[in-house]
Amino acid sequence: MTDPHAPGGLSAPNPHPSKIFGTGTASESDHVADVWKNPEGDTEYQKAKNDLAERVYKSTAREPLGKTFVRGHEMPDTITKDPKYRHGIVYKRGIPASAVLNPDTTEEEFAVQREAEKIYIKSHGAYRAGQQKKRDYVWRDGIDPGEKVWGVKGKDIALGGKSEAVYDVLHGVGDVPQTTLTSKKYDDFQSMGDLLGRARNLGHGKQLAGDHIFGKAAVRRGPNEWDARDCVEGKYSYAEQLPDSDLGTTATPGFRNATTELRRFGCPSVRSDIPKYARRSVADNQNYGDDVNAQFLLNPSQFANLGVEDEQFIVPRSKEYIKSMFNDLGYAVEDDVFDELFGSVCDADGMCGVDLYRKAYNNWRIDGRK
Repeated sequence: MTDPHAPGGLSAPNPHPSKIFGTGTASESDHVADVWKNPEGDTEYQKAKNDLAERVYKSTAREPLGKTFVRGHEMPDTITKDPKYRHGIVYKRGIPASAVLNPDTTEEEFAVQREAEKIYIKSHGAYRAGQQKKRDYVWRDGIDPGEKVWGVKGKDIALGGKSEAVYDVLHGVGDVPQTTLTSKKYDDFQSMGDLLGRARNLGHGKQLAGDHIFGKAAVRRGPNEWDARDCVEGKYSYAEQLPDSDLGTTATPGFRNATTELRRFGCPSVRSDIPKYARRSVADNQNYGDDVNAQFLLNPSQFANLGVEDEQFIVPRSKEYIKSMFNDLGYAVEDDVFDELFGSVCDADGMCGVDLYRKAYNNWRIDGRK
């Protein structure tokens, strides 16, 4: 085996299979098995051995598990063993609680407190609740801000009625209008904006009239030459402005708009010109003349909401069909009575509609033939 990184390309020997790569740990360090093992030990001997090893730590001695923090103070026996011993100063009876919470303060102490407040207000700007802020301004004309009343004095009494003076004070009636100073650059910038109905100010400094027209006047080279206005608006004669003579007609042979009185253009609403399919699809929206009229749409049949049309009541049915239907509905009669009613309304083929048999049955019930 040749090692390309070896000097001169010499072959390097293979390592022994039992060789361990990496840095070995010190013999006195903790091993993985010792770390994962239960520190308390499994037996009483191991627990006692662990407690003996833990004594060297300061936290174990001062903060034992389940006990108070040991600070190392040595209290005299008269304090720790006497059950009547009390810490603190003996309370003197006769002093009210208000004197304890708010003791009397002398004038000297008040003066010190006021000086301390002045310093704290000046350094932090912390005024007390409701205290007026004073900035130590020097007012002219001998104005005392503690006695001066600001604002306009009202002429009328506001209580109990309308006072115009209060309205004037709130809206500043009679005040001197305030002068606002702005930069001329701002005014010049505003004047150069777009104004409706005016030419835009380009900042050339010329004051032009309102009817001023910019540009150079066009010079016509001949009487029939068109200028820009003629190109935009057009300059056609009356004959040129008339519609074309073939307007509304086609130039394709065989497609002339020639018609007769009986000819009808377009597709008819009722497609009677095409045959109807034996089984009509739901996607077929053609009207073959069998659709209901407007009267049916405005006044539908009684059973239209159930999907039963009127024509179903007049369709010829067999004798067995009529008998089973009325028996299921609860209107069963004797066989001889049914034969008599059905024979009175059936046709030559022995068929009868539901509506015809219903009318015959109702008449039989009215006549009392049961």
